[in-house]
Amino acid sequence: MPPIAWEVAGMTAALADGGFDVIAYASRGVAPSDAPSAHCTVADLGDDLTSLIDALSLDRPPALVGYSLGSFTIEHLLSTSPHRFAAGVLIAGPGPTTALLHSVVNCEAALIDRLGTLPAEVMTMQTLLTALPPTALATADPLVDQWATMSAYQSAQWTSSDGEVAQARASHAWLRDEERMDRLQHIDVPVLAVAFEFDPLLGPTQAQSAVDQIPGAELCVIPEAGHGGVMTHAQHVVPRVVEFLDKHHS
Repeated sequence: MPPIAWEVAGMTAALADGGFDVIAYASRGVAPSDAPSAHCTVADLGDDLTSLIDALSLDRPPALVGYSLGSFTIEHLLSTSPHRFAAGVLIAGPGPTTALLHSVVNCEAALIDRLGTLPAEVMTMQTLLTALPPTALATADPLVDQWATMSAYQSAQWTSSDGEVAQARASHAWLRDEERMDRLQHIDVPVLAVAFEFDPLLGPTQAQSAVDQIPGAELCVIPEAGHGGVMTHAQHVVPRVVEFLDKHHS
């Protein structure tokens, strides 16, 4: 999620107001960062973040907050280098890959293989169907029109088509990794998993499976929200994240 989205959701300001030093960055492929190629992995994204942290010479291990693919990146870092981080918040990211999610991954991968890109029209449709709660979709809620308009500008967040494709490929490889759930047991820092009740991609059931694997992890389920709940239900997400970090990283 680009830094501007965290600002719109109010997360950046809430953490700063809570006394935290906040670092929000655009991962590779997201403007204004570079898109070195149309290929990358979650491990590459993790290396980028680690390099950024090293360059900043922080005076103590940071806590990490990530959404969706950002959550995958944090999960990777916490399971491979837990000593480098103080805590983690995984939003709409942890959990096993379901049949539906496999279908989404396979569809995106097929489009990339055949077209070399992900058509904006397809991604807008996917965003609407997954990000918003079913009640909004079924009742033609004005929220749907708002998100449709916003999604029309979705391509502007990418450095280039290669950036979007690279992030998609990173996500695909991660979700196809059959060993990633087993690695969760190596995480030994405080973790909060945030799931959205009506998220068809990585919802509460999957999040609970992940939490069961992480020693001492907590699960927060946001009612009546879809995969985009970090934006649509920010008023519930943000205070819970601040509360968790205040307890474990103050």
